[in-house]
Amino acid sequence: MTIGTDEPRRDPRRLFTNTQKNHIADRQHQQCHVCHGDLPKVFHVHHVVPWADCGLTEEDNGVAVCPDCHREAEVKTLPAFEPRTWQMEAMPKVLRQLRGGATGVGEFATVSAAPGAGKTLFAGWTFRNLAITDDVERVVVFVPNAHLRGQWADVLKSLNIFLATKGTTEKRSYDGVALTYHALNDPVQVQSIIDDAEDRPTLFILDEVHHLAKGQQGEASAWAVNIARIVGSIDRPRHRVLNLSGTLFRSNRKEQISTISYVSRGGGQVETVADYAVTAATLVAEGQLRHIKLLGFDAEMRVDPVDLAGSAHAGAESIHAVDLDGDAPINKRILAEMIRTPRFIDGILHEMMRRLGHASTALEGAPVKGLVIADGIDHANQIYASLVNAVGPRAAFLAHGQVSSPEAEIEQFRQSREQAIMVAVQKVTEGFDVPDICVLTYLRTWRAPLFVNQMVGRAMRVTPREREMRYILPATVLVPNETEIKAAFADILVGAMNMLSLPPDPCASCGREVCACMPRPRAENKTCSRCQLPWRWCQCTCGLCGKSRSTGCACPRSRRSGQPPLTVEVTGDGEVVHVSIDGNEAVDLHLIELVRGAAERAGVPEVFVEQIAHGVQTTMKTDPMAYYTILKGGDDRHDEE
Repeated sequence: MTIGTDEPRRDPRRLFTNTQKNHIADRQHQQCHVCHGDLPKVFHVHHVVPWADCGLTEEDNGVAVCPDCHREAEVKTLPAFEPRTWQMEAMPKVLRQLRGGATGVGEFATVSAAPGAGKTLFAGWTFRNLAITDDVERVVVFVPNAHLRGQWADVLKSLNIFLATKGTTEKRSYDGVALTYHALNDPVQVQSIIDDAEDRPTLFILDEVHHLAKGQQGEASAWAVNIARIVGSIDRPRHRVLNLSGTLFRSNRKEQISTISYVSRGGGQVETVADYAVTAATLVAEGQLRHIKLLGFDAEMRVDPVDLAGSAHAGAESIHAVDLDGDAPINKRILAEMIRTPRFIDGILHEMMRRLGHASTALEGAPVKGLVIADGIDHANQIYASLVNAVGPRAAFLAHGQVSSPEAEIEQFRQSREQAIMVAVQKVTEGFDVPDICVLTYLRTWRAPLFVNQMVGRAMRVTPREREMRYILPATVLVPNETEIKAAFADILVGAMNMLSLPPDPCASCGREVCACMPRPRAENKTCSRCQLPWRWCQCTCGLCGKSRSTGCACPRSRRSGQPPLTVEVTGDGEVVHVSIDGNEAVDLHLIELVRGAAERAGVPEVFVEQIAHGVQTTMKTDPMAYYTILKGGDDRHDEE
């Protein structure tokens, strides 16, 4: 199903910039996409999906070609937008409400969908449906931060909806504008928004609408006052408004938002009413989100699975919303001290890296990422220092308020094609869309339900690689093995996310429903390249330990092959003096980069590079003269717990 048949819109920007052209040429190693010869000094960049057919002028839609080869370059068609089940169900209800509701009065609608559900595309699709019937002519999107402005604009381009991200008024060739809520602090900008909406019918999209709640004493912020000036209120609407929330939330009666409908829950509490809501459990069951594996990590470096039903507070299953103002510390000095202990930090980071390695192996080498949530800026800096020491500066990222450009750091992390880990405090709470994140480590002593709900969602998005392989990784969440921290996560997973409603899914490795097992490659249709038997029946001898899988091979991710090994020699006296690979001495001491080229020549997949470098580094510290061996050849990979 496509989004509509009205006049297609083309990207307002027709030509690639010089920066884009250079990036595309570098990506192709300065070779023509068609003839594979060296690119001339003056070359062209070809739209894979033609600009005339609504192809975007973006690096992902461009290839560098020789001028003479331009006519021979491949042409593709723009893929159609295929709505998910929940989007199909929600659309008629939302459109009916936005077009006047059952009584012809209401023009505000609210959608609550779990992080990763596809709210951005749904909102864009809603606008297209309203624009086709001339209900609106333009759209204004309000988001919590500047990073999300660009993210919304990028996502909606796939629906041929073009948003300006600078200023409050779009150019004629654009469909609307994306703004941050901070624009509501400026009276001049507010008046400009009001004037534009009066001139042309406008749909207002309020992303993460809880930011417009009043204070705990009922005091209205400039955001709350000015959004009411612009769009009206639920009982007196001035324009069409689509409220979006990652989860329903309830709050004190005094904290109500002017664009939201509420019902009373007694005791001075009210709860938002959504025109459509979809839980995370529903999306997990449909294969749209990953399921959650919650693990506790203690001071003894042990990992224990967390049983949600046993860890959640009594009555958690009846909680269908989360509190806005529930951010309370866990007043246990030992917890604060434990998460700041260097040994504990190194231990949980090591466990995180192990799980990332296994996850990447399960996806046959696809890069995966990790996210660490720290207790404060100093704590984040401490964790980051340990992380850099473990994986090197290239794979470690840091984002908090005292970093010179946290938004740029987040974007660089998102764009990285390597296994990487980011340490953050609160810069990644909302709209942080990095599907590669599959391991989350939570090292805070705070347990705000809304914050916990948003953090869990960071690791639940499914990547295109997982869809291609038809194998969805678990979203692994590592937390300190402390009762209240585990209960805070269990309450959200049991209540707001409804995870206990999912049918039991025993682990393929151990048979238990609650376990700490690592992700494993799917054994179906996988055969050993030497004996041609399925993995579970393979009797080939491991080149590292000399045993077969059935007789006790315990080598992590070993590669069984009859080909000679690749030898990495690390020589030093307390510190690395040099590293040689198969007798070739290397000068660059960045171990990950060192090993990458040699491993590639040996046929070792990219996923193993970090693990190899870590092994070399460990060997270096314990034995200044040692040999580290990697096996060449073969496509079969054998994993173990």
